[in-house]
Amino acid sequence: MSQYPIILIPGEIERAKSALPPVPIFTEPLPQKPGTKPQKVNNTLIAVGTAVAIPTIPVVSQLTSIPGWLLLLVAAGAIAGHAWHQITTYPQRKQKHDGEVADYPRKLERYEQEEQEHQEEVKAARSPERVTEFRYKLLLEVLSQTVPHDGNDSPATRNPEEAKFGNHLSRYFPRNIHTRLTLRIPEFRHPYTPDFAYIDQGLKLYIDIELDEPYVYHTGAPTHDLGAWKDNKRNNFFNNKGWVVVRFSEEQVICYPHSCCKTIAQVIAQIIGDTSTLNQFDNIPDLQQQRQWTEQEAVEMAANKKRDNYLCQNNISNSNPVILMTSLIKTKQQVSQSLPPNNITLTRAQSRGAARARHRALNLSISPPTNNTTLSSLVSCPYCSAKVKTTKLELHKTNKCPKRPLL
Repeated sequence: MSQYPIILIPGEIERAKSALPPVPIFTEPLPQKPGTKPQKVNNTLIAVGTAVAIPTIPVVSQLTSIPGWLLLLVAAGAIAGHAWHQITTYPQRKQKHDGEVADYPRKLERYEQEEQEHQEEVKAARSPERVTEFRYKLLLEVLSQTVPHDGNDSPATRNPEEAKFGNHLSRYFPRNIHTRLTLRIPEFRHPYTPDFAYIDQGLKLYIDIELDEPYVYHTGAPTHDLGAWKDNKRNNFFNNKGWVVVRFSEEQVICYPHSCCKTIAQVIAQIIGDTSTLNQFDNIPDLQQQRQWTEQEAVEMAANKKRDNYLCQNNISNSNPVILMTSLIKTKQQVSQSLPPNNITLTRAQSRGAARARHRALNLSISPPTNNTTLSSLVSCPYCSAKVKTTKLELHKTNKCPKRPLL
């Protein structure tokens, strides 16, 4: 089961981070020990030759019609000649053997010295400093192949909570956070747009930062669930271009934005091997993992209006606690009357209907903070340019816009 944050690092970067520098190959052969001391006459060899010749001569004589005495004379001559050769070459053979015996300790010492030098070269090549240097150079080579974005005028909109998280990102990573970037998709007219992009131009390090909500707010349609093929396709698209992908759940970003930023700093430190970016997060706790939801769980979350829960929690610090708590209690009582009992299993369509009913009840009973934005103002649809209310923009883009993207 996947856990948020989902961190996907391209394979080439992973291999660069675990690669080891090459080491020299030891090719010096082991010196051979000197043979046995040579004999003036090798009696054993003469005896063997005689033992072979005696039974062989009659057979050869019978097959070739050569007299046996002649064959015996030839064999005796050959044995005698070999013995004479041994006697005459003995001084040279003894001298050579004595030289090998005398040279062996020196050759062995030289071999052991070269072997020791080779081991030291291997140790130096695999020292932590050399390994770090090698991996960093290889990483730079890999990052230089990253395919950058090809546009910066995406029409994609973002909600106020995303904008808040963008402020946190810009605070911790000034000059490195970018929005509205686009990457063209082959054979498709609508590009991909990262929610946020961390870009280090010097290192060519690109990180796609995504915020995943469990369902579409206005329709209750599940999204970003476990095994969603669109997300998998998108992740592979960015990874294949050399981008790192970091996905947070919307709840993590809203409730723990500083810890989410720390996670990004940890990913950067893991990749480039520099922990200096983590110094500013000494007092920030690590981000707790959150299990990625299934499609059915997303339907249930929509029915229970899960997103409203953490959206309201995030705004407690900016609201009067007594008034807000009173409004939430009243809202909960009103909404609970419009929902079916908990022991009834809802179909997906029924769950969405219940979610819409709860949404309508919530809108009637409490209005969440609007960050000084006029809800009734009109905005233009980025696809068809139609004028719609700000609160209806997402619904229009999702269900009504005739030119909405199919992806």
